[in-house]
Amino acid sequence: MRFDKVLVIIDVQLKADELQQYLPCSANIIGQTLAQIAIEYEQENKTAYYPAIDFFKTLANDDVTRVDPDLIASAEQVAWLVSKLARQTIQAKLRPIFSSVQFQSVQTLAFSMPRVRPNKADTFEQLAKHYTPDRVKIELVLTMMRRDSEAEDDRAEPYARKMMFRWLESAFENVEITGSKAL
Repeated sequence: MRFDKVLVIIDVQLKADELQQYLPCSANIIGQTLAQIAIEYEQENKTAYYPAIDFFKTLANDDVTRVDPDLIASAEQVAWLVSKLARQTIQAKLRPIFSSVQFQSVQTLAFSMPRVRPNKADTFEQLAKHYTPDRVKIELVLTMMRRDSEAEDDRAEPYARKMMFRWLESAFENVEITGSKAL
């Protein structure tokens, strides 16, 4: 027997109804509110881009473009909850089929720079989707046992991708495997 390790990078989005059980209001409200603030900021300052959520922290004390610090804190708390729930779900779903599941990093996608540019027809919808803290990018290392007779084939990576997707697709609203590599 031998052990194969595969590094897999996935983006997952929690189901809205499952996330709603833990929140007093929808996470979409946070995303929509931040999107509106970002659009107003871009129009006032003509920046030609939309900032990441962390930039809004600098505007909390600005008298001209006031951003409620509680809004940012809510986004951070929801992001923490989403990360925790995603980790728990992935661990519970993948542990029966892989020898080990090790998390390398968990990042909330809402806190990255939006890939949305001003003056597009659906800018508000795209920004609201981006700023909604219900999606995470996760890097994990999966270990699986294999027979020695299969030692020299390159099937570990495609097998891990296929099994991950199969076991996770029903647990999340959206699952996207963005990269993988046999270690």
